[in-house]
Amino acid sequence: MPFLDSLVTQKEESFITNVYVKPTNTGHCLNRESECPQRYKDSTIGAYMRRALTHCSTWQLMHKEIERSTQVLINNGFSERDIIRQTKKIMENWYNRNATKKSRDITIFYRAFFSTAHQEEERIISQIVNRNVKPADQRGE
Repeated sequence: MPFLDSLVTQKEESFITNVYVKPTNTGHCLNRESECPQRYKDSTIGAYMRRALTHCSTWQLMHKEIERSTQVLINNGFSERDIIRQTKKIMENWYNRNATKKSRDITIFYRAFFSTAHQEEERIISQIVNRNVKPADQRGE
């Protein structure tokens, strides 16, 4: 049963997931020769590879999806070298994401005091209010 871009099939007591590609999909994506930054092209390759990693429940299905995605990318002008480089980078990041997290401490400098100017401003505002504002209800006097 297709759901979003995943194909979910029941096999005995478990479910198997795979990338779902509509039959009407023509295989077009961002072309390698298009006028756009290299990071967009790398992101296109990465999106296909991450989708294979997140959607496929078995190694065989993932390998098959990576082969299909590689062919789609080659058909859209990407070089096999770029695809392999990006795939390797995505795979390394995927399987080493907990081991490669680097803790970077950030030091924030600030002054931990208030100036006394606010006290002077409060006193002046209080004087202005007391001089110029009269209560509407005079019964209290």
